[in-house]
Amino acid sequence: MTISNPNSIEFNFIKDHICKFELDNRELQMEQFLIAKNRDNEILAFGRIRVHKDCDELCSLGVIESERLKGIGHLLSNNLIKNSQQPLYLVCIIPQFFEPLGFKIVSNFPKELLEKLNYCTGELVVPEKYVVMKYFKN
Repeated sequence: MTISNPNSIEFNFIKDHICKFELDNRELQMEQFLIAKNRDNEILAFGRIRVHKDCDELCSLGVIESERLKGIGHLLSNNLIKNSQQPLYLVCIIPQFFEPLGFKIVSNFPKELLEKLNYCTGELVVPEKYVVMKYFKN
């Protein structure tokens, strides 16, 4: 498996799957993303670091359905974490996925994450509860 930045064709694949998986599709920029590919050059997972004024946000993380539960999401997330230059946050419905990576649920967070939380609860409606998490280096 390789981790790399996407090219323009791969970026179109990512955008299609962001819509399919109902992930955050706002302000998508190709250079924000990393992808995980197999030996056949097929995309297995994607995610991005979105840079805000006072923090970074890990978001739009998706793993192709047939590749889930194989550790690919954690591998890609660890690579994205390394690319973060500021305090790192995320909004999610599966905190148990991110806790082993060093994220903890927090109640105090930058306004950009409050805006993200409001976007998720208003636009990406799911039965699970959204939480904001912050990365703490292990």
